[in-house]
Amino acid sequence: MNAVLLDRYLRSWRHRPFAWGEADCVRFAAGWVALVTGRDPVAATVGRYAGCREALRLMVTTTGSADLVTATSVILGPPLDQPLMARLSDVVAISTSAGPALGLCAGAEVAAPGSAGLVRRPLTTVLAAWRIC
Repeated sequence: MNAVLLDRYLRSWRHRPFAWGEADCVRFAAGWVALVTGRDPVAATVGRYAGCREALRLMVTTTGSADLVTATSVILGPPLDQPLMARLSDVVAISTSAGPALGLCAGAEVAAPGSAGLVRRPLTTVLAAWRIC
């Protein structure tokens, strides 16, 4: 994994405020996957939701699940057996006060979209992790 590429990606999101369908946790994780693999795993959802209820409905329609970890596993494949073994650049699901959210492992922390830009959370908040590269 190219740490410089990840750093550039995180910097590009540093001050982007959360916005459903544009700068939310799914778009953040999918953007990273697309950058690394050349394939946006949720390209078909772009422009199809602008709020939490719409996002949930689309997630259920697309993956068959209302659970973010299960839905992400449908798209990215099975998560790692040990989520706390996430390494730099892995997609992770974290626990937040608003419920599960997707982020990226950024070394000793997780980076995820927040109301005013990226927020950092401890790795202990990781619920599941997916190796992308």
